[in-house]
Amino acid sequence: MRELLDLPTQRRLKIIEQLNEMSDWISSNELAQKNNASLRTINNDVSYLKDNWYPHLLIETSKKNGVRLKTLPSSHIRLVYSHVLKNSDAFRLLDAIFFDTTKSIEKWGETLFISESSLYRIINDLSTSLNHFDLTLEKKPCRIVGQSELTVRFFFTSFFREAYSITDWPFPTNREKIITFALSILDTLNLSCDENQVMKLANLINISLIRIKQGFYNDSHTYNSELTEQYANVLLKNKIPLEEIVNDLELTCDENLLNDLIHSIFYYRHNWTSDSEKVTVIKAIRHLIKTLRDIFDLTLSNLVADQIEDYLKYLYLYHKVYPYRNFIIFDHYYHGGTTIKENLPFFDDVVAKLLLRMERETHFPWYSHYRYVVLYGLMIKWENLSELLEEKKLKAKVLVMSDLGKDHRDFLIKTIQKNFYNKVTLYGYDDLVIFLNQTSIDQFNDYDLIITNFNTILLPVNKLLVIDDVPSNQDWANIRHAVNKFFTLSPRMTADIQIFEEDQ
Repeated sequence: MRELLDLPTQRRLKIIEQLNEMSDWISSNELAQKNNASLRTINNDVSYLKDNWYPHLLIETSKKNGVRLKTLPSSHIRLVYSHVLKNSDAFRLLDAIFFDTTKSIEKWGETLFISESSLYRIINDLSTSLNHFDLTLEKKPCRIVGQSELTVRFFFTSFFREAYSITDWPFPTNREKIITFALSILDTLNLSCDENQVMKLANLINISLIRIKQGFYNDSHTYNSELTEQYANVLLKNKIPLEEIVNDLELTCDENLLNDLIHSIFYYRHNWTSDSEKVTVIKAIRHLIKTLRDIFDLTLSNLVADQIEDYLKYLYLYHKVYPYRNFIIFDHYYHGGTTIKENLPFFDDVVAKLLLRMERETHFPWYSHYRYVVLYGLMIKWENLSELLEEKKLKAKVLVMSDLGKDHRDFLIKTIQKNFYNKVTLYGYDDLVIFLNQTSIDQFNDYDLIITNFNTILLPVNKLLVIDDVPSNQDWANIRHAVNKFFTLSPRMTADIQIFEEDQ
């Protein structure tokens, strides 16, 4: 829904994302080319970001080097998106009309101090954007409806999860009561969820109850009697805390409300079209997990394997109910997934090919829609996955030399070892450097990299990396880049991946 933001804000977000992808400086000219904008526009945007988006982020500029992004220790790039949402007229209006469905568009313009011309432009843009979610913005009174009430609720669940942090609470309900109730439901079902999932459930409960209070119910014709019977006891076991929440909203905890909540919270969990569909999907999911485990020779407990299977089934079933983008302007799965892809490209490559195969077999957008969601989920849920994959790599063989003597050489070895202990095998050059001219260049064939504090034509230039006597930040970046080129998978594992890819 970035199209609801004004064009300068859209461009500034792209600039932030481009800077965030870079570990170092980027020139203003390059930013101008990337964003199809003039150098003057980019410089104005950078100045705006420096002045207005601090302390969420810190923009550094240099006439020599260009522009660089730094995130303060107490901040995160996600806060920038939350800041943008809360300060956008379109999203302020979206937030407001969720809580009050009685005002007309004109009244909202007066309440939010939006000019008439801006208001109608926003309304047209918002209507167009909501159409992508099969939602409609009614104007008198101003409210959002859909062919499915569940779609409205899931949309606002995404919106509030993104607009507010985990510690914020925009709802008129008691925060502790709602979260405790959500935890009780999960405990009754013996489900293990992280805090993000707990808050998603809490938001969905909030949004459902508020919509019920406003007169919007799920279509009772879609109710599944088996679902009602199966989950009625879950709510009834937690009826006392639910009644307290409902009473606070001046609602009645009757059968209609209970049925509505059951189908809001649990409907997607049993949305299989047929037994054969369920068997096909579960078989494909288990094949993905087993293939990853076998190719990379990974350890995986049955408990964690079941949790990963449940996670992927959840993605499948949730998508069947809500087949739309599950974010508003910040896709944190893409943000995290691309980082995983950059750090573990061989793993991402295998996962991508498996998802493409699953997409063909199950006719579901595993790759095209959920590639980074799956990659992110695997990394989080598969215990110690990153470390396990790192252990499968061959360490780079690095020779360390110094023209300042063995004490300085040992100092360099210790500092490099401290930073790259699991990626390198370090060797110290024991002969005298002053007699290097008497040494055959073939002596260095066994090393992947030679790190020195001096330059010489007597060493193989394709392996040489010269650093300061005390390594600078730039030196560490160069060492990291060089080491990562040689910190690769074993030949056996590379061969296994090649065989797998040929079979796809």
